[in-house]
Amino acid sequence: MKSFVIHYRCMVDAHKQFLAVVSKKCPRFCNELGTRSYVTDMMLSRDTYYAAHRVWDKTKDIPTFSLVLASSAVTEGKKHVDHYVHKGLLTRIDGVQALADWMDQNVDVIRETFLNYIADAEKGTDQWGKTSFQGKPNIDLDNEVFFVGTVTPVLHYCMGGITIDSQGNVLNENGMLIPGLHAAGEVTGGVHGDNRLGGNSLLECTVYGSIVGKKIPVKQRIATVLPGDKGADSGSTKKLEEISNDTLLLHSSKEDCWVAIHGDVYDLTEFAGEHPAGAESIHVLCGTDGTVAFQTVHNKNMLDDFDEDKVGTYLF
Repeated sequence: MKSFVIHYRCMVDAHKQFLAVVSKKCPRFCNELGTRSYVTDMMLSRDTYYAAHRVWDKTKDIPTFSLVLASSAVTEGKKHVDHYVHKGLLTRIDGVQALADWMDQNVDVIRETFLNYIADAEKGTDQWGKTSFQGKPNIDLDNEVFFVGTVTPVLHYCMGGITIDSQGNVLNENGMLIPGLHAAGEVTGGVHGDNRLGGNSLLECTVYGSIVGKKIPVKQRIATVLPGDKGADSGSTKKLEEISNDTLLLHSSKEDCWVAIHGDVYDLTEFAGEHPAGAESIHVLCGTDGTVAFQTVHNKNMLDDFDEDKVGTYLF
């Protein structure tokens, strides 16, 4: 079974929707909208050894939990839900009984959990201090539509141990500047304090990376054009052919992968192996129109970087 790792917090940060995190041995046990460190600590604290010693027993398997979205939450977060369904991380479940079966839980426990959640939402708070209850489930749980996935605590983000000053210079243990040594990104510590704000993970990379990059002298590269090369100023343009659906289907393997996106067809055979989200999410689209899957997580402007991979225009 596939598990959420980073994706869980992406959904939480983006929509603040109904996200009941439930273990196999108990109903809800935390404020699901808390920080990553808080939620993972509450997950691990379901283990008695960890709760007592604050250290995980490495001889044990890392626990997994069920993350449940109600239909109203799915409506609000449709773009993300579609993406996770496409990746096989979320599964649609109709009715509370089917949900309990999927989770291997007693249906009465699940039903009571949701009814308590609805009651807490009406009060405006729960025992863990949660105050945002958007996307709560319908009172008719037997006819509610759920989307459920498996989540597990992981190392998501580092707030390193290297101390820097406001210019990205690395400081030694005495607070003195180390000449010629710079740092930016997760390797640094203290930029965000004790815990970073959601949505700011790239702050230290982009801000301090820019500061450091501007002050480090970089030798300018000399561009060379070999005889016979067609440079950017040659005025030559690649003529794009019109590609029918039948033609697109001929390129539907890992070794020959064409994908139609926003009316154009791209040869993504080589790119698939470099795709940050993994080659599989590209390979499932080979020989098809992947526009819907693409736009769930990407801006159309990103396609400008793939002009060299464009092989034609798509005839619907």
